[in-house]
Amino acid sequence: IFSAVGSDVGKAILAGALGGLVRWVTLRSNWKEGVGAVAVGSICALYLGPLVKPVLEPLIGAISPGGDVSGFSSFVVGLGGISLAGFVIDIFNRERERRRGIEKDPK
Repeated sequence: IFSAVGSDVGKAILAGALGGLVRWVTLRSNWKEGVGAVAVGSICALYLGPLVKPVLEPLIGAISPGGDVSGFSSFVVGLGGISLAGFVIDIFNRERERRRGIEKDPK
């Protein structure tokens, strides 16, 4: 278990879970929403953390330990994972609706 958590993937999942935990504690949600926040934070950090890293690196790279912002970017994504996931889903839904409108209204 310790070797899995020590890997880059394990660190990203743990950082995202902790971000979800911080979100849960600060919003004072019920336990079901808290478990969801931790799970979504972990998943989002694993897949979206690498996308956020290049954005955060120029901003905090110099002050992060060893100049590596991977853990921080995973934590930030975990913290806002539910909001970020909702945003991405909304973008896809809007695009799908736009395409449906184009198909229904041939001009």
